Amino acid sequence: MQRCHRNRAELPESLLLAQLERGLGELQFVPALERPFRRYLRSRLINHLRLACVAGLVLIAATQLLSTWVLAPPAGALQWQAVLLCGVLAPVLVHAIWVLSRPSGLRWLDAVAMAAVGMLVLVGLALPAIYQQHGAVFPFPLTELAVVVIPILAARRFPVALGCVLLVLFALALRDLLLQRFGVGTMLQLFNLTMFASVALAGGFVQEWVLRRHFLSEGLYLLRSVRDPLTQLLNRRGFDAEARRIWATARREQQSVGVAMIDIDHFKQLNDAWGHAAGDRMLSRLAEVLRSQAARRPMDLVGRLGGEEFAVLSYDLPADTVAAQAERVREAVEALALDHPQHATVTISVGCTQLIPRGDVTVSDALAVADS
Repeated sequence: MQRCHRNRAELPESLLLAQLERGLGELQFVPALERPFRRYLRSRLINHLRLACVAGLVLIAATQLLSTWVLAPPAGALQWQAVLLCGVLAPVLVHAIWVLSRPSGLRWLDAVAMAAVGMLVLVGLALPAIYQQHGAVFPFPLTELAVVVIPILAARRFPVALGCVLLVLFALALRDLLLQRFGVGTMLQLFNLTMFASVALAGGFVQEWVLRRHFLSEGLYLLRSVRDPLTQLLNRRGFDAEARRIWATARREQQSVGVAMIDIDHFKQLNDAWGHAAGDRMLSRLAEVLRSQAARRPMDLVGRLGGEEFAVLSYDLPADTVAAQAERVREAVEALALDHPQHATVTISVGCTQLIPRGDVTVSDALAVADS
């Protein structure tokens, strides 16, 4: 879940806002948003699917106990019921719980959901026919249960759920045609299933709409909570959180970390002489330089800690290269030849340090050394 939060905090704000303005009526995002939404959806649904499988096992046990001790159907029908429910459906649900409990469970969520739905539908279609051959009526609405839980087990994607429901209706009609007993009873069951499915699909549509809206709204909140709105770099909160994570990784892997603190020289004079708009433009230009010169790799961090103060954290740098990187950034800023009201051009000051995290040294300690 934390990884999903980080992924959403990296999405462009303009993309999230454009999707909100476009609306959610089609239950489909642009590809750049649809992929992270699917990951977000699976991370939310995996616990629900595990609980649904556990509930299915409880219902199987209850069905067998009720059939054996209360309803007493024909022995042949009861045997087939035990085979299909306890010997086929129950192992599928147990295996689904095992798969979803593994670290790789998210990867298999869709396949597990479809397998559980498919097996429930097959058993629900087979048992009524078996009972009829033994001169009895199957008393449990397994097929109706299947069309109700499909919007959940289909990972709450409305088009998938709708297609599954239509397949169930087609399979029911095909079963009765092949058994040459298609009649009023079949049409009544199709009508009942359609009513159950309509309610379930309506609920699934609303639920997916709410989840998509929540994904966008929460994504904007996460983005604005860790991003500086002016430069679109990480703010102090976002930088500290990511820096602690990378620091912990470097400590575990015993990798070198480079830390740099950067200030714009005489920034207050520029603000006082030309106004805050000019100061904002200067901060944005420096942010562009830092992105291009100091954040070239996935685990490099750049953040605006406040005012004209910026920080850079570089993971797994070759020995004694942080100073060269800092000098490269300083030269890139000087090459811009940005005007300053009291000096020839805008310059920056850079303090840096490089170390392998050991003992009680924290990333805050490293930033303090670089800033001294």
